[in-house]
Amino acid sequence: MAHSPELPEKYVCVDCQTIHAGTVAERTDTGHRYEPPEACGCCGGTEFVSEADWPHVDR
Repeated sequence: MAHSPELPEKYVCVDCQTIHAGTVAERTDTGHRYEPPEACGCCGGTEFVSEADWPHVDR
């Protein structure tokens, strides 16, 4: 059986719209739980939105 890699949750910086891979916060029997980074590596912003929710964010 082929293994398919787990894709990390992605987060969008609200300030500069850069996408970041989430950090593993917890390992579970069903996979991993991810959290956004503490700060954006590009602009230093601290507000992130899940990539799936990004199109629905009001700015």
